[in-house]
Amino acid sequence: MHVRRLAVLVCAVSGFGQPLWHKTTTFHSRRGRATIEEYASRAPTTDAAAVILLYGSAGVQSSAVPYADEARLFAHTGYRVYLPHYLDVTRGHASDPGMHYGIWAQTVRDALQYIQSEADIPPSRTVIVGYSLGGSVALSVAAMESHLAGVVVWSGSLPDAYRDVEMLPPLLILHGTRDSVIPVDNARQLAALCTIKHLGCDLSIYYEEGHAFSAAGLTRANREIQAFLDTVLRPR
Repeated sequence: MHVRRLAVLVCAVSGFGQPLWHKTTTFHSRRGRATIEEYASRAPTTDAAAVILLYGSAGVQSSAVPYADEARLFAHTGYRVYLPHYLDVTRGHASDPGMHYGIWAQTVRDALQYIQSEADIPPSRTVIVGYSLGGSVALSVAAMESHLAGVVVWSGSLPDAYRDVEMLPPLLILHGTRDSVIPVDNARQLAALCTIKHLGCDLSIYYEEGHAFSAAGLTRANREIQAFLDTVLRPR
């Protein structure tokens, strides 16, 4: 896989403590060229682990989730955080997901290979956090990469093509009962599937939240995600 670097930026992020690395790179996956952003603390770590953030259909600049802030938040706790722009391979379009899940999933799997080659972090030390469409893409990847450390499915659903999956990494499912885009029953069905197949899964229902969480819901969700990361990625 050929990788071409575009820019490397080092900045001090106000309000977050110590400075972070922020690096933007273009890599060539089997499905086309895509951008990947990296956030990492400048403080050395002895047991590196990665968090991959997958945005929803509105892209990385969506107002639903402040992805850059999320990346900085988890980077400041010691993880290397990556934002692959997986929609690049469909020219930024998120239409007809049933046709494109495999394409997007392959792009994220190629991003996993890139992370392993560049940072020496294997999938077994990697968690994917996917929001909405990104959650569905994360599950598509997990169906083929069951040795991931974990997956967070945030306001997402399991694509129909993967309903017969037999193995998944540990899951954290976050969903609002007022979600009018992806009904909360999708989250409950995914949790039920995990129970039937004896897969590790934690379901957290947010009774006052919709598809996009409020500021208070976002804060609570981040606490749950951080606790999940610390559990599945704790030093060995």
